[in-house]
Amino acid sequence: MWPEMVDRRARSLGTHLAQSWGPALLRRLSAGASEAQIERRFSPAPVQSGLFGTMARGFVPEAADGFRGRVRYELTRPATGATAIVWTIEVEALRASAHRGATAEAELIVRFRLADFIAIAAGAIDPAEPLLTDRASFVGDLGLAARLPEMFGAPSPQGR
Repeated sequence: MWPEMVDRRARSLGTHLAQSWGPALLRRLSAGASEAQIERRFSPAPVQSGLFGTMARGFVPEAADGFRGRVRYELTRPATGATAIVWTIEVEALRASAHRGATAEAELIVRFRLADFIAIAAGAIDPAEPLLTDRASFVGDLGLAARLPEMFGAPSPQGR
């Protein structure tokens, strides 16, 4: 009971902080940190739950253009040598939900280094940067990949 309560409270706090301060908080927590430090700070399960839960709650159905299905995120941790963190976001008609782990059938697989994923979420780097330097990849529906930022509440790149 005790570990579950602590985990639930930490996840709730992580979600509250992410929703309240979002990119600014992520920038502050990652500014000046090495890739290994970022991996250690953002790898704990409650932090991951807060990040992906906040992402799912930020789902914008109008930006999904009718998409229903799963997007799997595989976040590698090369600086610490830890195994990849895997999350799946399942999109239904008007909502999305986040689940730790992989599903057998995902319409899109997104692979990033954890540090790059945090930098993108913090607005510190352009999402194209890791792709152009072979630090990230997409497998599956590339049209869906292009819509991901708007689907989860980020401003449109055309609007920057």
